[in-house]
Parts: sequence; structure tokens; C-alpha cells
Amino acid sequence: MVNYKLSEQRIRGTCRELLGVDGALSGRRLRAELLRRFGAAGKTERVFRIWREETAAGVVPIPSVAPALPRELREWRQRLLAAESAAAENLARAQRAEYREQAHQEHWAAEIDRLRQAEGNQSEASMTIRHLQEQVFKLSRELAAARGDSTV
Repeated sequence: MVNYKLSEQRIRGTCRELLGVDGALSGRRLRAELLRRFGAAGKTERVFRIWREETAAGVVPIPSVAPALPRELREWRQRLLAAESAAAENLARAQRAEYREQAHQEHWAAEIDRLRQAEGNQSEASMTIRHLQEQVFKLSRELAAARGDSTV
């Protein structure tokens, strides 16, 4: 294996790119990524010093768009599909709730109408009963008068 020294620019660039994607980047993850990309992880002390400087700056630089773009597109597509699915489920749930509410309103409107009709019939029946009672009393008085009974 050939001794390969990573430039500070490569280490910082990789660190900034990874911080742009994941703000909680660890020094170990940075070294693993350097090894994957460049075939060398760099000296631990040097890489961790640069990592501490970059994370202490608190500025998350814009990541390189080219390598991350396809993965980000896949993530955005997955998020879009999930959002569309959730929206369809919410719409279906809202439609079912609207149907239940309409059925509920129709049921109670029919019940109120039935009770109103029953009340109307009841008041008509009350009037008929009162009328018949008056007729009974009138006929009872006439009968008593016809018999010559003065007590009624």
C-alpha cells in the first residue's frame, strides 16, 4: 500500500459536504467516508482537528449537488408518494365522515317530522275527545231532562 496523504482541502470539502447532508456528522464517519472515497482515511489526529474546526464553525455549507442529487430525488419522490397516499386517505376519510353526517342529519330530520306529525294527530285527537265528551254531557242532560230527573 502506498502512503497517500489527503489534502486539507479534500478533508474539509468532504466534511462540509457530509455536514450539509447530516448535521450530526461524527469524526469516525468522516474518516470512513474519506477511506471509501479516496482510499485513505487520513491521520486520526489531523482529520479530527479539521472535523472539530468545521463543526465548531456552526455553518452548514451547501452540499455538492451532483453526487447527492439522485439519492435526494429518490427521497423526495418517496416523500411525495407518501404525502399523496396520506392525502388520498384523508380525502376518503373526510368523504366517509361527510356521508355519515348526512345520514345522521337525514335520520333525525325524519324522526323530528314523525314526532311533529304525531303531535299534530294527538292535538286533533284531543279536540275530538273533548267534542265527544261535550256531546256525552249534553246528551246526559237531555236524557235526564226527558226522564224528569232534576238531579243531574
